[in-house]
Amino acid sequence: MAMIDVIRADEMSRFDRCAMDDCTGVVFDLSRNRSRKYCSTTCTNRAAVAAYRARQSE
Repeated sequence: MAMIDVIRADEMSRFDRCAMDDCTGVVFDLSRNRSRKYCSTTCTNRAAVAAYRARQSE
């Protein structure tokens, strides 16, 4: 129902692609500040692990 309300309100800016390079998922952002970047918790966790490993290798 929330997706229908977003389409009716013409807020298509709430739809975006997942920020992971190898993911083709769609992000449906219903947060107040529109800060969601990943389509699922799997992609969120993968990005966090990659950032952690990059910090540790420095």
